Amino acid sequence: MNVIRFLPATLVLCGLGLLVIDSAGAVPKPPPKYWSPARCERVMLTQHPAVRQVICVGSGGPTTCRWMSGHRARLYSELTVFTRLRQRYVAGSGVEPGVVRSFTLVTRARTGFDRIVHHYGDQYAGWPADFFNGHVRVLATRATPARFRSIVAPIAARLREKEETTSCTGG
Repeated sequence: MNVIRFLPATLVLCGLGLLVIDSAGAVPKPPPKYWSPARCERVMLTQHPAVRQVICVGSGGPTTCRWMSGHRARLYSELTVFTRLRQRYVAGSGVEPGVVRSFTLVTRARTGFDRIVHHYGDQYAGWPADFFNGHVRVLATRATPARFRSIVAPIAARLREKEETTSCTGG
């Protein structure tokens, strides 16, 4: 008799428990703490429709990088990103080539960096940021794809060379 009286309450509590577990599984996993430059480039191209060209370079020195297993490649928690935004139509002058920008992307919150979230906007509490960015600089305006490469390639090469001469100590 006592069992029958507690059965509805038990079923309700179990149902609520399952709902909590199910909703916790719906929250996306936080982004990885370290990204490869290739992952950075994929994210920029797929999550930012205005970006037409991108080059990402690991930066920040030894404390912001770590090795993949087997020392196959370096992963970074800080990257310098160069982007060329899509061309835009300007009334009266036709198509204007894109703007070239550089900025610092970090995979964890840092003072002075903006939180970037792409999961249907930022309306849901608890959604982790995809990344954080700051130190945005405009390098050129009205840049063609060829001009983007001529501006960014030497800068990116110097940054890569500097990073590859340092040891990774992050972990």
